[in-house]
Amino acid sequence: MDITRREFLRAAIGVGIAFQFPGIKLGTLKAEENSKRVNEFNFTTSPARVNLGRGPDFVAWTYNGQIPGPEIRVKEGEIIRVFLHNSLPEETTIHWHGLPVPNAMDGVPGVTQAGISPGKSFIYEFEARPAGSFIYHSHVGYQLDQGLYGPLIIEPSHNPGDYDRDYTLMLEDWVMQDGGGPATKRRRTMGMGMMRRRNFHSSSVPLTEPVYDGYAVNGRIYPAIEPLIVKKGERVKLRIMNPSSSTIYNLRLAGHILTITHADGNPIEPINTDVLRIGMGERYDVEFRADNPGFWLLSAMDTGDGESQLKVPILYKGIRAKEPVPPSFIPPLRYASYWDMRSKIPYTGPDKRYPERGYRQVLSGGMHSPYWTINGRIYPNADRLSVKKGELVKLSYWNHSMMPHPMHLHGHFFRIRNPSIPRELWILKDTVIVDPMRRLEIEFIADNRGNWFHHCHNLYHLAAGMANMVVYESS
Repeated sequence: MDITRREFLRAAIGVGIAFQFPGIKLGTLKAEENSKRVNEFNFTTSPARVNLGRGPDFVAWTYNGQIPGPEIRVKEGEIIRVFLHNSLPEETTIHWHGLPVPNAMDGVPGVTQAGISPGKSFIYEFEARPAGSFIYHSHVGYQLDQGLYGPLIIEPSHNPGDYDRDYTLMLEDWVMQDGGGPATKRRRTMGMGMMRRRNFHSSSVPLTEPVYDGYAVNGRIYPAIEPLIVKKGERVKLRIMNPSSSTIYNLRLAGHILTITHADGNPIEPINTDVLRIGMGERYDVEFRADNPGFWLLSAMDTGDGESQLKVPILYKGIRAKEPVPPSFIPPLRYASYWDMRSKIPYTGPDKRYPERGYRQVLSGGMHSPYWTINGRIYPNADRLSVKKGELVKLSYWNHSMMPHPMHLHGHFFRIRNPSIPRELWILKDTVIVDPMRRLEIEFIADNRGNWFHHCHNLYHLAAGMANMVVYESS
């Protein structure tokens, strides 16, 4: 039976919110609305036939029938309310990647909420804070690789920044078959040298990474991407986000220097770089001065086998040219690393020289096994990282594998420990690349009570077990 929007809202708010927030009464939410602007968004997840501008039409899984999903753009401190209706053949959720939302809104099935069944709906509601560039995406199975992601921009309530243009670029790796990366038809896989048939829905063995046949930006593959238009003298901001499932990119803009201003939404002291390295789940705001008129390419370094087709043309007004100039990746080049960056956000945590609790996290797998592990364990049979509210907690990563792992902590920002500089200058992030055979440490304040997912943001490593949970003690 069809229902009206008014009936849907009455039922959803009266039942859904009351069920998900047993300690919050509806009247409290209404009082909050009176003082803060509420931004409502209606999303439907459904299969849709898409074309990325090159290659075949294929069926992807989408928000509102589009790739990527609709941009959410609000002011800091406002309320985001998303009505999600699931028209997929399986359950789904939305995770608000990078945002320290209330635990019940985090969108991890079996951890913070039940999956939203086919034909059912759910309301996500939280305050838009802090300002920055974020991603929303499904946290069910391989749905991220099938197309369920989109950009979320929270603009500062005051002083938005000194730039003239603002572009959002979502970097995407694609298997252009019906169903995307986990396509149930024949599918090429990394390191196999053969075609393999495997149905994710009927197999308990995790999928290996596919060989991607399309690299898109905002759902388009070059040369089908419309140029970004700039004008000489302008200061241009690029919000570069990587919702790809298993691809790390090294980006360079021909004819210009990139200045990194934000890492995972958090402001840093501006730092120049020739090449920007960005892992799965990471976001960087970069700026450049439009001081070199021409037709240029922002592109990813070729992997050496011709796979990378990720390119974005940038065209100055008034310039007539047929082909854009590509960047050179011939050394020497500057690669700004985590260790070069300095935070602009003061440290406000416990005044302690050393963390109150620490956990060693050994990352391994991939050798003669389809599984990836933390401390030799496969999620959900993984360690639980117990913390107390207010504690300063350290995670020490040791990557014993031959692949990089972008590790992501839900519900918190962490600082990357850099012993060569004071703690207040350590950068704040929520995702960090731990390179092969390397050690890296992070530190976070346990300031957001709940059970929080912690995992590798290579989707195929996550699905193969590389995850555990941070769990708050009751007292």
